[in-house]
Amino acid sequence: MLVLAAFATIYIVWGSTYLANWYAIHEIPPFLMSGSRFVMAGILLLIASLAIEKQLPTAAQLKNAAWVGFLLLTAGTGMLVWSEQFISSGMVALMTALQPLLVVLLMWMMKGKRPSLQTMLGTGLGMLGMVFLVGQDQFVSDARSLIGIGAIFLALLSWGYASIKVAELDLPKSKLLSAGLQMLFGGLVLVLISVVSGEAGSFDVSAMTARGFWSWMYLIVFGSILAFSAFNYLLVKSTPEKVATANYVNPVVALLLGWGLNNELITNQSLVAAAFMLTGVVFINARIKRRKYAIESPHPLASLVCELDGATTELHILPEGQEQVVARIWEGKAHKSQTRPYLEYLKESLVPQFRGVPGNLGLTLAHKEDGDHNRIYFVSYWKDFDAVKQYAGNDYHRAIIFPKEKEYLSEFQQEVQHRCIKA
Repeated sequence: MLVLAAFATIYIVWGSTYLANWYAIHEIPPFLMSGSRFVMAGILLLIASLAIEKQLPTAAQLKNAAWVGFLLLTAGTGMLVWSEQFISSGMVALMTALQPLLVVLLMWMMKGKRPSLQTMLGTGLGMLGMVFLVGQDQFVSDARSLIGIGAIFLALLSWGYASIKVAELDLPKSKLLSAGLQMLFGGLVLVLISVVSGEAGSFDVSAMTARGFWSWMYLIVFGSILAFSAFNYLLVKSTPEKVATANYVNPVVALLLGWGLNNELITNQSLVAAAFMLTGVVFINARIKRRKYAIESPHPLASLVCELDGATTELHILPEGQEQVVARIWEGKAHKSQTRPYLEYLKESLVPQFRGVPGNLGLTLAHKEDGDHNRIYFVSYWKDFDAVKQYAGNDYHRAIIFPKEKEYLSEFQQEVQHRCIKA
């Protein structure tokens, strides 16, 4: 029952924040509204974190939280809310559905991770939907709308870049602490921008109506705190691909609320654009589910060894007495000057700990030259997927990188591959 309630929360609450933002910025200047909202929510989350978990961040974690807060909240959400001065809340929500598609392209550009044919098809559908959406007269004939579209694109670009880089940063393990710091830093920068730009000077608190005030409160309590808590609960209790369905439910909720409560126009061309864009997102998210079950058919160990052809093996402990096991495969990249120190660090510090994890049956550590760098391959063998999940959590496709490793690595995969093999 709690899982269903959490899904309803992220679907409805996050979908409704677009309209709440629209209401609020018509009485509170956009940057001031977003900044004050995040500062208040950040303070409340930090108080809860200190009371419950009693953890303090390191100096590096503070710096990283400030940087992520700037990308996600100042440049991301701040610009998105600012755009609602020129574009209706439902249209803004629909445009944000483009984010998963943009992340695919950024991963290709930044990490060289070429998308699959299905992912490329999904991206193409999303781009086609965007062309249909912004090609309407209400956008191309209005310079202010074009400015709003530009702000949305910058917001999505910032969100996408942050979502890729955040896995490489040392952030507090506490979700409450990390989110609280990000909201506080991102909110403070937005408030500073509002003051410096003169925007805050135009705000008259005595002129606020009940709708403006309660919209602002709704964004703090429900949009920032309740929905965030539901999201993190689902990451533990559900699967990432199910949580990702919010990417295409939120825009639908926002469109309906904008139409029903704010008399926002939904044209036939907008509906066609929505169909293309949301289908594209479904295509991209569906690849995760297919990959999850595709590995159930076992492959011979030789197929894995072939992938490491030409690599030098540093450590090769194979499972014994198992008909089939799960291979967890990760790849990183280190400069030649850092390769040997990194390999020694792995063998001396991490490998002994790894071997003590329940369900782990062995390891393969190898490296191969690649210009001025070396590719590092780390393969661990597990009894079954339950053992993998016990080690890596429900989001077991995400790589686990220890802070010390980042001192040696120039690149590393954010996701690992899993393959069921015959040992």
